[in-house]
Amino acid sequence: MESTLKFDKTNLKLRIVFFLVGLLIMALGISIIAISNFGNGPWDAVNIGLSEKTGLSIGLCMNIVAFIQIIIGGIIRKEFPNIATMITSIFLGLFVDFWMLFLGNIVITETLMKFSVFILALPIISIGISIYLVSKLPNTPLDYFMLAIKSKLNLSLMMSKITSESIGLVLGFILGGTIGIGTIIIILAIGPMIQYLQKPCNYVFCKLSQKTEITAA
Repeated sequence: MESTLKFDKTNLKLRIVFFLVGLLIMALGISIIAISNFGNGPWDAVNIGLSEKTGLSIGLCMNIVAFIQIIIGGIIRKEFPNIATMITSIFLGLFVDFWMLFLGNIVITETLMKFSVFILALPIISIGISIYLVSKLPNTPLDYFMLAIKSKLNLSLMMSKITSESIGLVLGFILGGTIGIGTIIIILAIGPMIQYLQKPCNYVFCKLSQKTEITAA
């Protein structure tokens, strides 16, 4: 999952489509979770808390936090920060702001409805992430930050993910972002969903890639 400029340039146009579509779907899921008010992902709670403190849009706050993650990740790894990962963050932030234009004014008060909307968002986010990962274009600043922790502390991928999410959890709490049982569900559920969805997403990409090559020939 490490972000890099040395991505596979084969079928680049198709990869860009998967990249943008995946981020658009992922942003929809993030926006739905935000309006469910049932508990956000740890770093989403940071973004939302910062947005409420500053009055800036959630998308803009996502990019501010992402830039900080990149800088810290570069310092930890003792390298020039991989600014290419901001590409993903910028698009994701823009897409979240786009969806919030339609969903931002929705207020859900009943607990059962909050939970239902929250559960609906989980597979949407997972599908979006799975599609965008297939593109093999630059990953998110959070992935870059997580991998920096992994290399610095010599942790497993799972433990480095837990560590980075725990940092987000603490910061989200400090900033007053919405943290609840949903936050824990996200940490436990998103990973397995992505793992399950990766195979069919890769299959679809390979099939479309083959058709593209045949058409070009």
